[in-house]
Amino acid sequence: MAGCQPNRSSIPFAALRLAGLAFLTVVGLYGLAFLAPNRAEAHHLMCGVAVEKQTQTVSIDPNLAGTGITHADVLTAFGQWNDLFTKYHGFPIFTVHRGNWWEADILLTAHGSKRTWVANECISAFEQRGSNHTVVFIGINDSWRNRAILPHELGHALGLGDHGTAAQFSAGHIGIEPCSLSYIGVMSYCTSPQAWFLDIEVDGMGFDGQLIKGYW
Repeated sequence: MAGCQPNRSSIPFAALRLAGLAFLTVVGLYGLAFLAPNRAEAHHLMCGVAVEKQTQTVSIDPNLAGTGITHADVLTAFGQWNDLFTKYHGFPIFTVHRGNWWEADILLTAHGSKRTWVANECISAFEQRGSNHTVVFIGINDSWRNRAILPHELGHALGLGDHGTAAQFSAGHIGIEPCSLSYIGVMSYCTSPQAWFLDIEVDGMGFDGQLIKGYW
């Protein structure tokens, strides 16, 4: 995800210049493209549907060969979401399903698509199989980046939409939000991984901590 730089303008007074440069330094760290006022909502759902307020079971494909990720990588990605959900809601949001794949809430599979993407009820053509409300396809054509984008794809499994610039979106994107200071986190194409899953409060800015706190 390429970083984006904000517009810079000259500051007429020395004190204001120092304050402005400090602010722009913070913005630059998060690679944002646009400035926007903070909004009241802390989360952005693809089609207005959140998962049930309980831990989501995930059936992980036992054969991830060629996808660029391992079972351990999936567990690491779970942990990044689980830490904040446990803090704000008292339970982890993802856990491994040990039974039949069709009995899990979410199916993560290396079969069915050569590209990495997420299918759920926000897509009109989606056909639910068993208890799977979401299928996360891990494609071999994206093996070079799958480890990096897996936490983002898991966000889609929770119904969260993308944030980015118009040029970054194509057919298939649902519930798109523009890049802005109102959300800086894992679901934004204009946010570097160093700013994912931050749990801090800064006036006029929103991070993953607030997104997860306000998920339900």
